Amino acid sequence: MKIYRHSGTLGDLIYSLAIVKKMAQSDVYYKVAINNIENCVSQYGYRPDEVAPEHRGRFTEQDYEWLLPLLRRQSYIETVGKWYQGDVEPDVDLDRFRGTLFRGFEGNYVQAYHIAFNLPFMMQDYDTPWLEADPIEEAPIVVSRTFRYRDPNGDVIWRDIATDSNLEQNGIFIGTTAEHEDFVRATDIKIPYRPVRDFKEMMDIIAGCNLFLGNQSFGYSLAAGLGKDSVLETIKIKPLQNNECYFPRKNIQYF
Repeated sequence: MKIYRHSGTLGDLIYSLAIVKKMAQSDVYYKVAINNIENCVSQYGYRPDEVAPEHRGRFTEQDYEWLLPLLRRQSYIETVGKWYQGDVEPDVDLDRFRGTLFRGFEGNYVQAYHIAFNLPFMMQDYDTPWLEADPIEEAPIVVSRTFRYRDPNGDVIWRDIATDSNLEQNGIFIGTTAEHEDFVRATDIKIPYRPVRDFKEMMDIIAGCNLFLGNQSFGYSLAAGLGKDSVLETIKIKPLQNNECYFPRKNIQYF
């Protein structure tokens, strides 16, 4: 059994599963590193203070509990566990993708993982879902918008999308209560809020929708891993084709 380790954060872990599925020729023991993100990034050229405030100290024990059902659902993962500093080093250190990003890489996360592990990357990899779920059909449209990675004019565009899509009738919002309140305030659309018990339920709800609307966030990583039709709000600090969340799929639109 090979040990695979990931130190975070949430979306980065989801993208790592694309290559875990491809590499898994023997039993996979996937370990979630607890409170290791600052140590991890310092090994690949970053300063610990460059970690976003909301990501410091990750993964937490609660993160692990919320991730556990999702990871156990993946048929290519045999065992899931925790990794702490001082434990035996893994056979496959998934944190290596950060070295690729630090060297000025311009591409998406899945490409970065392929490069870090010298794996061939083909266009068909863009169209191959890597997450396995049990779809929950609750609404045609699922929305998730976090406070990071927003377009400066995003609120205006979101208001148009919310109105055109009739999100009050056709959509639900998943995320934190603060994110939901902010979305309602920004769009003036009273979209219903759907709390979830863990990240597997969040994944299953996205798997059951017809369309995912969101920004560069954990929710979008789930939609990408499931191959869902999506509309994505992106930050504009680099050309779209160089954005780490850009996938040239026909079923994804960007703004």
